[in-house]
Amino acid sequence: MGYARILKDSNGKMSGYRECDGEVAFMPEQQSYENIFRRVKIDIETMEVLNHDFIKDKHRVYRCGMLLRGIVPDDFHVYNPVYIGNHQVIYTPYGDAKIVHPSTFQALDSGAQYEGRYWYSYGRDEEFVYFFTGSTETRHAVKLKACQNPNTFSVLSEKYAKDDKHVYCEHVVVKKANPATFVVLNSNYARDDKHVYVGDRLIEADAKTFSVLQDGYAKDQTHLFLLGNIVEG
Repeated sequence: MGYARILKDSNGKMSGYRECDGEVAFMPEQQSYENIFRRVKIDIETMEVLNHDFIKDKHRVYRCGMLLRGIVPDDFHVYNPVYIGNHQVIYTPYGDAKIVHPSTFQALDSGAQYEGRYWYSYGRDEEFVYFFTGSTETRHAVKLKACQNPNTFSVLSEKYAKDDKHVYCEHVVVKKANPATFVVLNSNYARDDKHVYVGDRLIEADAKTFSVLQDGYAKDQTHLFLLGNIVEG
């Protein structure tokens, strides 16, 4: 028996799949000491490793070593580190994203991470806008129910997005924010013509004189702020 090699995706990242003497099995690294694996039936010549969990050939698609019955490999691809799928179905790293119209789905960003850990991303189809974050146990992407016109939705930064009526911080509507004048100032602060925000939190600052400093600090004509909190003294 030959040496089992770890299969890598097109970006050179290691997957949960191993190949040995022409046979392929799914065996995540954390389970290898238990000798847990799932052998997959796959055509080596047309095999494509998509990411850690997904692999396909000209006939089949597998997730974590399990055949996705009825799912064709045609156009099954990685949208970003959060979304993967095709016109039939879209998945998140946790499972079915429950996208209503997968044939019109598009990822709206490149995906971002919370402190290098959990991925999150916006997406949309012809009817809904979605947000998924790996920091929860929710397997599917959440619909942004407040968004009634997905075609006007755009991502502003890693935290913020907007449509023609609302501003969003992840999947939360930012109260009182005016999308027409809303701007992201840095990774901590944002404002519109009347209000200043840290995340989805409205802070007591004068938007017209507000300016960002360094290391989480900011100021207006009256106060100095640290991460949105007034610095006393």
